[in-house]
Amino acid sequence: MGLMPSGETPFRKLDTSSVIGMFKATGARDPDVLHAQREKLLAQPKQLKLLAVLLIGIGIFFTVTVVLAIAGIPSILFGIWMWRFSAKNIAAVEAGFAEYTSKLTA
Repeated sequence: MGLMPSGETPFRKLDTSSVIGMFKATGARDPDVLHAQREKLLAQPKQLKLLAVLLIGIGIFFTVTVVLAIAGIPSILFGIWMWRFSAKNIAAVEAGFAEYTSKLTA
């Protein structure tokens, strides 16, 4: 995929424990390093959210033209699914970051 130079799939489901493991893998306690890792983990869900907005917009345009509604409605539905998927991944990264940093200060 052109937008993913690291070769990872953007459709990887993240959960809090895997995010904490990724923060532990950095081996750092420096807030700047942890922030950089957090931004790296948030990059793919943010791109998916942008793609979801584009899909919903294109789907609405296609549906308004009535002739292309057969392509517009699935585009809207896939955009909504992608929006929710990326929102869950963003929430998992934020929760994992908060939990990991709270363990460091304790």
